[in-house]
Amino acid sequence: MKPGGGRYFHIELSSRYRWYLAPTRVILVALSWILGGSILWSVSQTVITSHDRQDLQSRLDHVRVQDHQLLAEAQREGLDLSAPSLQQLPAEVNLANLLLTKRHFSWTQFLSALETAIPLHVSIQSIRLDPESAVVHMTGLAVTVEDVTALTVTLQDHAVFHDPVLGQHRVGPDGLVEFDLTLRYRQLGV
Repeated sequence: MKPGGGRYFHIELSSRYRWYLAPTRVILVALSWILGGSILWSVSQTVITSHDRQDLQSRLDHVRVQDHQLLAEAQREGLDLSAPSLQQLPAEVNLANLLLTKRHFSWTQFLSALETAIPLHVSIQSIRLDPESAVVHMTGLAVTVEDVTALTVTLQDHAVFHDPVLGQHRVGPDGLVEFDLTLRYRQLGV
């Protein structure tokens, strides 16, 4: 203290205005709110994930119980559900489907449907049917390329023939258009 009541070096920092503190304070408050919000969001996501996991675990346990019940019932019925037996199952199903297709295939229905689809100026030279895939391979002759196009459009719009694909066509030495055609056949009622 100075004689006379004055003070040496009296500095009061709280009364001094600093322009950069107000924006810094606003930024720190905003960052605190964002951090708090992200913490709350993370906690809520953790709780939701935990509930979903528990729900999924209970469903999985239920499926396992049903699986064990099915295996027990199959053993009582005398069915073999072992892994090698289940691996043979698709081949046996394909064989059964093939036998059913061959047994129920009607050449009369096939040829009648094909006859209704062939335009006037087209003749079919050969037909080969693959019963496993129901793909028909045809070769034939037409007067013009437009007749081949008409055949393809007619087959596309037909009820039992699907996806006709013109393999190749060329004009032969006699002036007729030779063509190869593949299409799918789906027999009605099978």
